[in-house]
Amino acid sequence: MWLSVSMVPWLPLLLTTTAWLWDTASGQLLRELKGHEAPVVHVAFSPDGARLATASFDNTARLWDTVSGQLFRELKGHQDSVVHVAFSPDGARLATASFDSTGRLWDTASGRLLTELKGHQKEVVHVCFSPDGTHLATASFDNTLGCGIPLTIKNPLPSLVCRVRS
Repeated sequence: MWLSVSMVPWLPLLLTTTAWLWDTASGQLLRELKGHEAPVVHVAFSPDGARLATASFDNTARLWDTVSGQLFRELKGHQDSVVHVAFSPDGARLATASFDSTGRLWDTASGRLLTELKGHQKEVVHVCFSPDGTHLATASFDNTLGCGIPLTIKNPLPSLVCRVRS
């Protein structure tokens, strides 16, 4: 069994550019995932456990092979810190949230950017897929949610923002 660890942005003295994989039965450190140029602030496993995604203040997300610990893909394009990552239920896509006020959707096999979600006025801080993978939601510091955005061929990721009462 795998356990992932990353440091959180509100603990500035503990921020690190490395993510670690631990064996939960023995507590043994299995892999050190090094390569980010700024702190890693979020991690997520692919549904099959074969990949680990990391989000970093270096404006990138990275996909790692959990067996070898090798970098599989570097996802570049955000203009500010990437603070959250989420795999689709089938593991074929990765969503990223960034302080550049966008969410992005990536193909995990090729690393290709599939689409960019624009419409938030402030930092996007969270992304998540619906359980069946057909919808994507985003949350932002502008007090809005990108609500139930349908993911289809004709409509890969429209800008749809819902106001949340504060």
